[in-house]
Amino acid sequence: MLSYEKKPESDIAEIVVDGKISDEEMNAVITAMKSDLGTGRKLRLLEDVRAFEGMEPAAFFKDPRFGIEMMKGVSHVALVTDAHWLKVVAETFSFVSPAKIKVFERAKIDEARQWLAAATA
Repeated sequence: MLSYEKKPESDIAEIVVDGKISDEEMNAVITAMKSDLGTGRKLRLLEDVRAFEGMEPAAFFKDPRFGIEMMKGVSHVALVTDAHWLKVVAETFSFVSPAKIKVFERAKIDEARQWLAAATA
C-alpha cells in the first residue's frame, strides 16, 4: 500500500508505505505530487515506511525517474522507519541529495513531524 496526503494550506506532505506498492498506487501518488510540486513552492516530505514488501515491476521503473525529478521540489525529507537497510540508503543518499534528509525511528514519528514543521527552505 502506498498513499499520499497533503493539506491544501500546508507545504508538508506525507507518504505512507505499508506492504507492496502497486503500479496504480504509484501512478496516483506521482499525479498528486506533480500537482503539488507544480505550485513552485518547495515541499517538506514525511515518508512513513511501516513495511516495504517490494513493488510491482511497472511501479519500480517509475520510481527512480520520478524520484530524481521530485527531489528538486523538496527541501526536507523525514524518513520514518525501523528498517536498518532503508536508514543506510537514506543516509548515503543524503550526501548527494539537494534536500535535507533526516531519519527517525517509527516510535519518533511525532518528532519527525515537528522537525518538518520547524524546517525552512
